[in-house]
Amino acid sequence: MKRMMMAAAAMLLAAAPAMAQGNWPERPIRMIVPFPPGGGTDVLARVVAQHLQAALGQPVAVENRSGGSGVVGSEAVARAAPDGYTLGMTASGPMTILPQMMPNPPYDPIRSFAHVAIPSVTPLFMVVPPASPARTVGEFVAHARANPGRLNYCSIGVASPSHLSAAMFLTAFGLEMEHIPHRGSAPALTDTMAGLCHMLFDSGTSSTPQIRDGALRALGVSAARRLPAFAAVPTIAEQGAAGYETSTWSGVIAPAGTPAPIVARLNAEIRRLAATPAEQQRVASQGGLPVDFSPAEFTAFIQREIEGWGQVIRANNIRLD
Repeated sequence: MKRMMMAAAAMLLAAAPAMAQGNWPERPIRMIVPFPPGGGTDVLARVVAQHLQAALGQPVAVENRSGGSGVVGSEAVARAAPDGYTLGMTASGPMTILPQMMPNPPYDPIRSFAHVAIPSVTPLFMVVPPASPARTVGEFVAHARANPGRLNYCSIGVASPSHLSAAMFLTAFGLEMEHIPHRGSAPALTDTMAGLCHMLFDSGTSSTPQIRDGALRALGVSAARRLPAFAAVPTIAEQGAAGYETSTWSGVIAPAGTPAPIVARLNAEIRRLAATPAEQQRVASQGGLPVDFSPAEFTAFIQREIEGWGQVIRANNIRLD
C-alpha cells in the first residue's frame, strides 16, 4: 500500500508541470529589456509584448532593467524561474560579445537560456558627416590613407557591434584610425552629424531617419546584399571588402528549463507577428531583414555569432578596459 501511495504521489508530481503548461498563461508575463527605454531593443520588445498580450490573453509587461551594457538585465532573465512568466528581449552585445570578454560572466549565452525567437536582424550602415569629402567607401579609404593619424571613428560603445564592425572595416582596408567610444547611438550620431566623428557604424534602427533627411551620408551597408528599402546604398563587400558582413539583432529569450511547449508557443506567435505585412514594413523601413527561425535555429545562430565576433575580438585585441 505504501509503495502504491508513493507511486501515485510521484505520478501527481510529474503531471503537475504538464497541467501548468496546459493552462499557461494564467497570470501576467513580464518581459525584461536590459536597456533603457526608447532604444531599438526596447521598441521591438513593446511591439512583441503587445502582440503576445492579444494572442495569449494575459498582460505582458515590459520591464527595463539596464546596466552593464545589457548584462544586468540578461542575468536577471537567466536567474528567473523557468515557468514561462519571465521573458527577456536581449540583443547581440550581451549575448554574443560581452560574455566572451568577461573573466567571470554571470551567465552562459547558450546554456543559461531557452532561445525563443528572433524576428529580424539589422545590418549596420557606415555613415559619415554630410561635409565629408567621401561619397563612396573607396573615396573614404583614399581620404584616410592621404591623412594618416588625422581621422577617427566613433562607436556606440566599446565592444559593441558598432565598434567591432568598424574594426573589421579597418582591418579589411589596412587603415588606422582613433577610436572614440560613446554611450549609445544618440551621442554618437550627434557627434558624427556635427563632424566631430569622421565615421560611424550604426544600426539602421537608429540611423535611418538621419540618413533619409540628409543629416548623415551612408557610404555602405554591412549586409551581404543591398537592402530593398535602401537599394542605392551599396554593400561594403561590393566596394572592396569581399565577404564583409555584420549585423545586430534583438531576440526573445527565457530562462533555461522553460518548458518546451511554452517555448514553442511563444516562437509560433512571434513568427506569426514577424510575417505580418505591417511588421515587415516596419522592419524594412529601418533597414532590417526578417528572420524565421525555430528555437533550435536561433540557438545555432547565436553560436555562429559568438564564434564570428570572437574572431574579431581576438584579431584586434579588443578589451573592455
